[in-house]
Amino acid sequence: MSPSHYWKFIDESDLSGYSLIIPSVAVGNVGQLACDLLISSLKMKKIATVYSPAFIPVLGYDPYDLKSKSLSSSCEVYICDSRKIVVLQIRAPLVYKFAQSFLENIVQIFKEKNVQNVVLLTSSYAHEKKHISTSPFRYICTESTPYDNEVNELKWTKHDQEEGRLKIFGGGFASMFFEICKNKSLPCFILYKFCSEGDNSPDAYDMVYHLNKILPLFSQDKDFSSQLKQPVSWKLLFGRPPPKDIY
Repeated sequence: MSPSHYWKFIDESDLSGYSLIIPSVAVGNVGQLACDLLISSLKMKKIATVYSPAFIPVLGYDPYDLKSKSLSSSCEVYICDSRKIVVLQIRAPLVYKFAQSFLENIVQIFKEKNVQNVVLLTSSYAHEKKHISTSPFRYICTESTPYDNEVNELKWTKHDQEEGRLKIFGGGFASMFFEICKNKSLPCFILYKFCSEGDNSPDAYDMVYHLNKILPLFSQDKDFSSQLKQPVSWKLLFGRPPPKDIY
């Protein structure tokens, strides 16, 4: 018996022409932090909450607005109509035995809503980078992806794919999701960065900058960093400061 995944949509709009952006829970949480930056900077609107046994339960305050009375959970969907993008933000690791079912459900839901393609943001262990002098970013995509011209012009380095199933070490569920998209004929583009654990907010800025090269979300005529708004939740990224009473 397959597990139930419940999608509570506030807005049931058709998503024809939209791109879906998903982070994989991976080393340094770079994909998730990059999606946080997108949601905060573009003032994206929440349109759905996802309840599933595939997630470790998480509940907290609104990570983008301290004055909001709404709560955030393990998995939520945000939309920006002006940029025609949808972000599926994931805030908890997937439970492995339910992962395949949930990822297949994502593809099914958004194919029904007519999204044109998926961009998955993830990361890989820094020690997996074999060519030191090259860019820390790699990409891989299905044959039907709409970003071929862009990556060829930018001369990005493609993931060094061996025969058989895709492997991105430290990349979370990226490989599994890529295979599902291929099997379901949903165009998928994976962008990842080699990194280490620590303060990975600079990696998130770098990720959004590279994403903007193939999927224009921010103006090229203005200073890029000035267009990004850091989420309020990042102020306590490593917890609260130590209490003064201990000194």
